[in-house]
Formats: sequence, structure tokens, C-alpha cells
Amino acid sequence: MARQRDTAGLGLPGDPQAGGRGSSERIGPAAAAWAAGVHPPNQMVGRDDERAALRQIVQGAAQLVTLTGPGGTGKTRLAQAVVGDVRAGFRDGAWPVELASLSEPSQITGAVAAACRAVFASSSQHPDNLHDGLRDRELLLVLDNCEQVADGVADLLTSLLSHCRGLRVLTTSRQPLQIYGERLYPVRPLPLVHSLRVPLAEIAAVPSIALFVQRARAVAPDFALTDDNVGDVAEICRLVDGLPLAIELAATKLRLFGPPALLARLRDGIDILRLELTDVPRRQQTMRAAILWGYQLLTKEERDLLIRLGVFAGGFNAAAVVAVVQLTQPRGDELLEALLDKGMLTSSVGADGEPRFDQLHTTRAFCVERLRSTDDEQEVRDRHAEYVLRLVAEAEQDLRGGRRAAHVRRLTSDQANARVAYQHLRARGDADAALALATGMWRFMFSQGHLCEGLQMLEETLADGSVRTDSKLGAEALHAAGMLAMAVGKYASAEGYQRRAVAAFHDLGEAVGEAAALNCLGNLARVRGDLPAARRLCEQSLAIWRAVEAPRAAALVLIDLATISMRRGDVSAVDEAISFALPLLEDDGDDWNARSARALAGLMAFRRGDQQKAEQICRTVASEAVETDTHQGTPFALEALALVLAGRRRPPTDQAAVRLIAAAGSIRAETHSYACAEILTYVDRALQHLRQRLGTVAFDNACIAGKTLPLPTLLDEDAGLVEQPAWTEAAARTERIDSDRTPADVFQGTSLTAREREVVVLVANGLTNRQIANRLNIAEWTATNHVRHVMRKLGMPSRVHVAQWVTQRYLAQ
Repeated sequence: MARQRDTAGLGLPGDPQAGGRGSSERIGPAAAAWAAGVHPPNQMVGRDDERAALRQIVQGAAQLVTLTGPGGTGKTRLAQAVVGDVRAGFRDGAWPVELASLSEPSQITGAVAAACRAVFASSSQHPDNLHDGLRDRELLLVLDNCEQVADGVADLLTSLLSHCRGLRVLTTSRQPLQIYGERLYPVRPLPLVHSLRVPLAEIAAVPSIALFVQRARAVAPDFALTDDNVGDVAEICRLVDGLPLAIELAATKLRLFGPPALLARLRDGIDILRLELTDVPRRQQTMRAAILWGYQLLTKEERDLLIRLGVFAGGFNAAAVVAVVQLTQPRGDELLEALLDKGMLTSSVGADGEPRFDQLHTTRAFCVERLRSTDDEQEVRDRHAEYVLRLVAEAEQDLRGGRRAAHVRRLTSDQANARVAYQHLRARGDADAALALATGMWRFMFSQGHLCEGLQMLEETLADGSVRTDSKLGAEALHAAGMLAMAVGKYASAEGYQRRAVAAFHDLGEAVGEAAALNCLGNLARVRGDLPAARRLCEQSLAIWRAVEAPRAAALVLIDLATISMRRGDVSAVDEAISFALPLLEDDGDDWNARSARALAGLMAFRRGDQQKAEQICRTVASEAVETDTHQGTPFALEALALVLAGRRRPPTDQAAVRLIAAAGSIRAETHSYACAEILTYVDRALQHLRQRLGTVAFDNACIAGKTLPLPTLLDEDAGLVEQPAWTEAAARTERIDSDRTPADVFQGTSLTAREREVVVLVANGLTNRQIANRLNIAEWTATNHVRHVMRKLGMPSRVHVAQWVTQRYLAQ
């Protein structure tokens, strides 16, 4: 953007152009503390890398560095730390200028001059203007909160930096100053927790969590991060976007609420994020004020767009803005860029490689509130729902064209938007549109493990009296509901939906739909143990698929028939079905189902006694599944390999099998992905034998490893397959520790509580968490937490190590 640069009037206090306020008002108490070298009262958390990088940049060749980012990211706090680090490297010091209270560009020069008065006072000759005063100086000028007078700051710095070669400037602003030579340094929110499947100590070290705990202890000294509250704390930090200001405001509320109650109130809105402090600017005392500060700096057109963007959930692309907000593409692009520059939007690269935009959760909550007060809220929401319906229909075409990966990518990006659109369609009473959206989403919901959510959407819409189930859409919805109901184990409901679907499709003459519903009825019969009915229904389905020349669908039915043959022990029939199905699936590009078919072939090789071939097939399938991160098929691939490894009947491979089964179970628990009942039956039977062969402690230890170790590590043939000396059941029977006569010296030098000492003794005696809970009359989850705390306090990586440690000490006594 071109500016008219005004380099006149660069005066000092007392000059006509210096502004109307005194120097003490301009510099302010916070800036004065900076200049005096006073450090902020709280230790900065999670910014070590940024601080080191900025230290190098500020001391390098760049004359102007601007810290950008939305309100609450801690730009000022980071600048304070950097100033403290580099002040000694500037001959004439570092001088902060607080600009948040200024409203006119004409006031900037006076504020800067007032901040530098001490430097000028050291001169033998009083300078006439800033040019003269700073020309020969080597100092760092820090301009804080430039956004509301950005044009004036840009004009001043353009002139000063061209005349004062020893001058370095560090600014903080929600938007770039956009002048030549400016180096931008975005200050991002603090990192969030990505997984709770790691040790508590690792979670506590995540910067957003560490800051929450630090500020929580300032108001509630007894607060501690535990296995019980870590999930709530992580979700609180996520809902406030990892913004340091919001985290600090949230943590102060622990004086009033525990983490669960605080989380519930935070989900209701951002008004709880407030704290009145005498030494903190009003814009930083509430999250609403921090957002409003940036909102008021926008033009009316930018404000209108920002508010209407609140209709999106989970992000959007430029095309969505054009469709929903009804802007021309060039104007939409300009406004999006302006909102990005002003820190009101974030951007990332979408799954399709195109830019994708989003609002922080806190900003979106503010915008949704404002949207409700506009005259066109319902029109914006209607256009949003129409856009999502078109997007889902396009994704369905991807699926029918065999582009499964494209289908998943498209809907993964806009899953949250689909939820919002569905709720709006239900609220306005458009049952047909809501049913079309729910039906269009069911395959995605199935593949991604959102089974209950997908089923709920379909069931509540089908229950609407205005929905016609004798239409094609109604029949498809019945089939979709039946598929999801079967996947979550609601077999009676599933059968009811599918029988209605078969009848509706048959009456409509929709052979494809009828074949799909018959196939699902066959699978239901197989799960219930009625194998003759299962075969009959699947063969009816297969005949229709062949008649309509649908090779991929026919291949999938062949896999189901192979599973039925496996239940009957007919290995040759399984091999025959797979030999027909596998080439069809591979030609169609259906990688997931092709891998499942190959895993089934590996299990059949194992049944025939070809251990080497079975392991080779299953290990390849598992590696491919892990590499492509397709959680729908990964659990089955891991379990198939585990079943083959368990067939070796050797302790190292037994442990590996348990780890793989535990990992598969953990993935299913997190993703709610579908599990084949027959395979789970084999897995449960294998686990019983594995527990007997390994002993309880080694078995439990392998389970823990499977739930925590990275999947590639579990698949490494050499990782952990060397049998470790462990406290086995046999050893436990030989040398039982007497809990009533355990010498106190056994626990000397530890910080274990009396209860934790009891738990250690029971672990050493080979008891499981459930057995420990029963012995001590406590909940199983409480016993699990005690074991985790013990391992952490003793620095032991596993139960086995805890057992070895206490046993050695006990025997020594």
C-alpha cells in the first residue's frame, strides 16, 4: 500500500508537532520498568527457541524487526525478554515506547522522544529533532502495540532508518508496517498436546500445559497435573487456542472451579476469561477486550466479513468465502489478505495443497455472538448449508469414481462444517436436506470411525415424520443407518433398517441398493452365527453385482464369503475367494480392502502351516497400513501379524504379539473404527494363551508397551524381541514378598507414600491393576494411577523394572 511519507515535524517534547501529552504519560510505568532493566514478575514459558532466534535477528543486519500475531500471543512479553537479552550489546541502550494509548499519528514522535530523553540528556548539545538526536546513536528502539497508529509509525521509521544507520528497531504489532526492509517474525500460540498416549511428564512439558500449571499454582498452590485432570487441562488449552493471555486468564479461575467445571464453562463462551488487575491494561484483562481491540482496528467491510466467517467451523478456503459471503473472488482475496495481515485469521496448507483459512476458537466465539445480532444471519447460514451439501455431493462422486483418498481428504477438511450445517438444517426444519447430508456423510463417518455420530444423525432424521423412506434417498438412508448400527453392535436395529432398505430398493427397481442391503444382511447373519443364511444372502448380493457388472462390489462380497468359509474351516474356499477378489480390488485402486484381503490370505497361509509365508505377507501388510496411516485398516493388519507371531510360541514373539494386539486395541479405542467380530474372537482366544505363557507381569508390561510405543518401533523385527530378564510368575511363586514384613529400609530414599508402597509390593508379587484394586478396595483406575505415579517417582520405565527393583532390595534385607 502506497503512503504519503511526511518526514516533517520530527520534533522533541515541547515542539509544536510533538503531541499534547507529557513524557511520563507516553512512556508509562511498564515501559519505564523495561528501560530500567526490571524483569517481568513471571518466568516466560515455552519461548526459548523464539527468544534465541530473535536475539540473533535483532543483533544481526536487519534494522527493523516486527513481531506480528493475534492479540494474546505474548508479543510484548517476548519483546521484553529479548530486550533484556540484548540491551548490553547496544552502546546507548534499549528504549521501549508504549503506543497503545495513542490515537493520532502526530503523537508518535513525542512519545519516542520522551522515551529517549535520557539518551539525549547525555549529549553536550541538546538535539533539535529526532534525526539529530539518533543520527550517531547505537541503540535499540522498541515500539510496542503499533497497530492502531501503524501508518504513522511507518512514516516515522521510514525517515529515521534512512538517516540513522546505528539505529535498530523492534516493534510489536498485529499487522505488518509494510515498509521496505521490514523483517516479520510471526509470534504463534503455544504448542498444544497432540496425544494423551504419552507419559504425564512429557505432557507437562508441553508449553501450553506448563504455562497453565504455572499460573494455576499462583492462585491455587496445591494444584497439580495428574492423570485424572490432564485431559481436561489439555482441552482447556485447546479451546483457548494456546494463547498465553487466554491460558493465564483461564488458570486464574481455578480459585473457583476444578478443571472439569472450568472446561464446561469455557465451552459456553469466552466471558469467563477475565481478571481485573491494576497493573494490566484493560485490553488484556479479558479475552473479549483483547479481541475487540483488534476488531475495532478493522474497516467496516473487514468487520462484516469477519463476523460472517464465524459461520464456518474448522476452516474454509477462498471458494467457500465467495459462495457463502457472496463476494467477488478478487475482492474476497483482498479482504482475506487484510484479515490475515491484521491477525484475525490464520492460514495453513489444506489436504489438497491449497491455502485454507481459519479463526482461532476465541475469535470465532466472538464472531458467532456478533453474527446472531445481524439481520442476515439466517441467510448466511442457509448459504453455508447449501455450500456444504454441494461439497458432500461432490465428495460422493469422488467415491463412486474410485477416488477414496480424495473423498476422505475433501470431507476431513470440512467435517466440522458438515456438523454445523446439519444442525442448522435440523433447526430450520428441513428434514430432507438434513437426511441428504447425513446420508452423504455415512461412508466417511464409517471409514474414519465416527460411527455413533453418523448413526445418531441418521436415526434422529429418519425419526422425523416428514421424511419419506419409500424414496431413493430414504432407502439409501435406511441402508446407511443399518451399516452403522451393525458396526456399533446394534444388530437388531441394523437388521430392521436393512430389511426396510431391501424392500424399498426392490420396489424402486434399484438393484444396486438392493444388493448392498442384502450383503449387509448376510454379514449380520454371519456375526450372529447363522452361516447358511449368511452364505445365501451374500450369494444373492453377489449375483446382482455380477449382473450389473460392478466388479469392485462383487470383490467385496467375495471377501465376505471368504470370511464365512473361514468360520467353517474351509481354507480352500477362502483361498479361492481371495484369488478372485484381490486382483479386482487392486485394479480398482482400493488399497485398504486389498490389504485386508492380503492379510486374510496371510492368516490362511498360517492355517496351512506355512509360517514363513504367513509372517512375510502379514508384516508387509502391517507396514503398509502404518506407513499410510489408514487407521480403519491398521488394527486388523496388526492383529493378523500378531496372530501369526503368536504361532511361534516363543517368549520374544509372544511379547511382540501382545504389543501389536494392544496397539490395535488402542487405535480402535481412539478412532472407534469397525472391528470384524470373527477376528476379535481369534484375538481374544490368542490373548488368553499369551497371558498363560508369559505370566501376568510380562503380559501387562507388553500391553503397556503396545499402547505407548510408536507403531514403526513395534513393527521392527529386532525391537524388543530379545527376551529380557523379568519378574515372571514362576519367580514370583518362588520368592513372594511378604507385604506385612517388608522392612522399611526397602523404601529408604524414596518419596513413596504409604499407599504407593503397598502398590509396589503388590506389583512385585505379580498382581494386575484389577487385582491390586480388589486387594486394596479401590477403583481399578485409581490403582492404575498409583502404578503410574510409582513408576514416575522411581524413574522406572515399566512394571517389570519396579518389580525387579523392590525384589532386589527385599532380598538384600
